[in-house]
Amino acid sequence: MNAADLAGALRQAHVNHARQRLQEKSYWQSQLDAGVKRLGKTPVAALVDADALAAVVDDWLARVDTVQGLEPVVIQVSEAVLERASQQPTTVGELLEEEHFEAILAQALRLRELRERAIHACLNHPLVSDMVSEMLYTGIKNFLLEENALAKLPGVSSMMKLGRKSVGRAMGGLEETIRDYLRHNTRATLKTGEQWLNRQLTDERIAELARDGYRRIAPMRPADLIQRLPEGVVADSVPHAAVIADQGARLEYSRALVSAGLHAAVTALLDKDLPALLKAMGTTPKQRAKALAPALAAGAAVLDERDLLAGAIDDAVGDFYTSDACLDVLKTALGE
Repeated sequence: MNAADLAGALRQAHVNHARQRLQEKSYWQSQLDAGVKRLGKTPVAALVDADALAAVVDDWLARVDTVQGLEPVVIQVSEAVLERASQQPTTVGELLEEEHFEAILAQALRLRELRERAIHACLNHPLVSDMVSEMLYTGIKNFLLEENALAKLPGVSSMMKLGRKSVGRAMGGLEETIRDYLRHNTRATLKTGEQWLNRQLTDERIAELARDGYRRIAPMRPADLIQRLPEGVVADSVPHAAVIADQGARLEYSRALVSAGLHAAVTALLDKDLPALLKAMGTTPKQRAKALAPALAAGAAVLDERDLLAGAIDDAVGDFYTSDACLDVLKTALGE
């Protein structure tokens, strides 16, 4: 056997050995434990560069249509989750316990200024003003044509019937004038309504309404609501949501928030080492052996069944066995 043949045999033996080892839970557990020990007291900040990480994520957000590319996956996963959720007997009260609801309510009550600005924005939106003025216009028109109290007087009823078409024509001719008048005065009315709402929506009143709402929905099951969703709503909604999500992610505003979050996360971990971080997260060697190691071994087994693992290993180690460094050593050993 010459050096080249021996290198090929060693290469194949290496691949076969790695295939077997990667499918063993004990191998992965030893690697996980050894990795944690090797890192020792090295701070997490020494392993992660916030600027480099933020730059990579920013470039990714700016150029890649992440969500749109995953539309089929999002649809399939969402439908599977909804299908399972629609069969669960869990109630809202079990998902959001009263003590957690009270904690959220307490924080919400602190946002008084935001609440007032939200009310102002809602009541001053043109859509609200137009809707209210249209309701008033319709009410006035119906009153004049159908519900006028004078029509109930003897003799007036017949006259009203004769004049209904005339009133209708008159209303039609003055429609835009009346609507403009109502819209103008509606804005003033809504301003008064805004002031009234701010006086009425005290912390005590909001808390009372919120608690009443919680008591009403706590016994309800989300499954009942999910079962009423129209068929195909996920498939119809996901494409639009994906476009919005990707466009939003590309905005400089969104990317700046992501960058700030990455920097804050790394900064918060500056003084922590990996073992301390894992301990703080509640993970132990025993837990890793029970969950993570079997999952990695099972993943390797699936790749091997699909003839993907051997190729990946060969790509990783093959270059060495064809290198001059390896062949020189083998030639020396064989006396070539």
